[in-house]
Amino acid sequence: MTKPPSRVLVVDDSDTVRTLIRINLELEGFEVQEAESGARCLELVPGTDVVTLDLLLPDPGPGGLDVLRRLKCDPALGRPRVVVVTAAALPEDRRRGESAGADAYITKPFEPVDLVDAVRALALPGGT
Repeated sequence: MTKPPSRVLVVDDSDTVRTLIRINLELEGFEVQEAESGARCLELVPGTDVVTLDLLLPDPGPGGLDVLRRLKCDPALGRPRVVVVTAAALPEDRRRGESAGADAYITKPFEPVDLVDAVRALALPGGT
């Protein structure tokens, strides 16, 4: 029996970025959902294997770091693997993201192949 495709939730307030990520992941066989805010992410995440998460999410609602912490700490959310995809590119931004639980950290602008590779690595059983 074939394993079903990994489920990925793409979280970004930009329609363009969400579409770019979704298309690239779907071309690789992932099942993809989208969320435009932290609140919507928390609604959709149960059952998701990997989340791509922008840290710079709009108000109202939880910001990206708050969402990341909840994803990693709340067992009811399934504790998915998280690829941060953000314009927050300073070393201290990366440190904050990693200490909040990011499994991978990619800064914008990014190469789609790098994002797909990161998601694929995390979606595999025992992914890095």
